[in-house]
Amino acid sequence: MTLVPAGVSAVIITALHPLGYAKVLIQLGHEPLPQYSAKELLWRRTRNYYPSVFSYIKHIKSQDGFTGLYRGLIPRILEGIVGSIVTQNVTEYMKKALPGKEDVEDSEVQIFIKSFGMQTSREVVAKIVATIASHPFHVIALRSMAQFVGKEELYSGPLVSVQEIYSNEGIAGFFAGLIPRLIGDAVAIALINFLSELVNRYLLSEKEHKAYTAAACSLVVTQFTYPFELVSRNMSVKPANLMAAKNMPDYTGWTDCWRMLRQNKECLTCFTDLRSDKCRMRLNETMGPYNVFLMEVPFLMFN
Repeated sequence: MTLVPAGVSAVIITALHPLGYAKVLIQLGHEPLPQYSAKELLWRRTRNYYPSVFSYIKHIKSQDGFTGLYRGLIPRILEGIVGSIVTQNVTEYMKKALPGKEDVEDSEVQIFIKSFGMQTSREVVAKIVATIASHPFHVIALRSMAQFVGKEELYSGPLVSVQEIYSNEGIAGFFAGLIPRLIGDAVAIALINFLSELVNRYLLSEKEHKAYTAAACSLVVTQFTYPFELVSRNMSVKPANLMAAKNMPDYTGWTDCWRMLRQNKECLTCFTDLRSDKCRMRLNETMGPYNVFLMEVPFLMFN
């Protein structure tokens, strides 16, 4: 990864950070803003809604000022750079190790399976290695943002954060919430590649249209793998000595966290049970359920 792409990546992460920051606090269950009544976009029935993510950003700014919107930005940038470097290097290695040559005697179905399997294997391995390498920065970033709930300063910088985690949790603390994140990433890659390969091979003939297939499939797939992200982020923060962590139930593990969130209708896909008052993805008056969809687009494009 050269300096130019790294710089571009850092700029994009910085620009989107307030959105990601608000999203993290919502996922951790911090709800300082009251619900309000408004009419539905289509049926015009009056319902109670949580404020949109932009109202949340405004609230953060009112509490901590403009610079407060960028709490946790440095570890987030480091996470992105490390992840990109590792992904690029591992992908290049995997392409040499698994060239994926097609046999002319193979049937169309065999070619499809081999192409899907080879591409998915390479991407999953690269993603897993990159996620493991960058996850300590991910944990630090999440906990830095979670400090907003209790106004703590335990994770005020990368070095202080490393000391805080290591002294209280040891090496394992840097990998809190890793397992559901790895599972969610692997499932997402497999589903996106399968759908993309299916659409490009059997439904689309224009080459320029095929370039957008993966992005379109990502918008659909990530709605169903969202629970893994939610559980991972809660488990990453739970061991910390923060108010945000103390407000959570005592989970015995990530599967227990999944079960309890699902019982409270907090671990659903973004398009499931949108009427639930417990749905963590806020709906607003003007966009209705599409607010959830639009909120995800920037992260799918640049994460």
